[in-house]
Amino acid sequence: MVTVTRVSVKSLLSPTKLGTDLVINPYVGCPHACVYCYAADIMRTRRGRCETWGSYLEVKVPRSPIDPAKIFRKSILMSSMTDAYNPYEERSRTTRGILRELLPAQPSLSIITKSALVRRDIDILREFPHACVTFSFSSLDDAFRRRAEPYASSPKDKLAAMEALRCAGIETSVMCAPVFPGITDCTAITDAVSPYVSHIIFDSLNLRRGNAEKILSFVHALRPELKELYSKIFERKEKSYWIMLRAEIKEKCGREGIKNSVFFGHAEERV
Repeated sequence: MVTVTRVSVKSLLSPTKLGTDLVINPYVGCPHACVYCYAADIMRTRRGRCETWGSYLEVKVPRSPIDPAKIFRKSILMSSMTDAYNPYEERSRTTRGILRELLPAQPSLSIITKSALVRRDIDILREFPHACVTFSFSSLDDAFRRRAEPYASSPKDKLAAMEALRCAGIETSVMCAPVFPGITDCTAITDAVSPYVSHIIFDSLNLRRGNAEKILSFVHALRPELKELYSKIFERKEKSYWIMLRAEIKEKCGREGIKNSVFFGHAEERV
């Protein structure tokens, strides 16, 4: 059960270094309850939230409306610490209301989501001068999704939403992340999404101090045969898995003519 409350905030808009001018997080918390979510660790360690991740959701209520003149033609990301299309959004329509409020400013809009619900707002998204919806995939296996991302949309539903957005003329891309070693099939994901995307981003499973034990316990319980591989990668810090996977991805995407960004596997980087 998710406890939903409303919280007053000065503004929905925050500066960011994530590649856009501004970011909007319409909510605090996320009912998708992804076992690996970095936001859960940040909320716990930096903001003192002790509730189980996925059990609470705060709806932000700004004290003043968005001023279109102050953000005219700027770039905006939705979202970095929540999913603007979490299950509660279906009835609250909070994100949809924010999109309508943004329209007069004509910003360049980027959305990152694990939800097929975004297709509901195709009518509004088409009115922006540029909008790109990035769908996050960690696997095409819905059984794994139900364990790792219990309340996110199924891979099948996300693919259908991507097709609908693409047919409506809205740009789509994919974030293949986090990549779970031995579980995430990057080749299969690439094949499945390639008809719809302009770009695929690949990023590794990153273990933070606050979530490492939880994630490793989750993987060991689900796939005990991978325990040695995860020990090699995350405890002994061996890089060979990421280096080889990067080479495979680059070869595959190059052969298929797919634009890609791979944020792991450089021999000189710490992963």
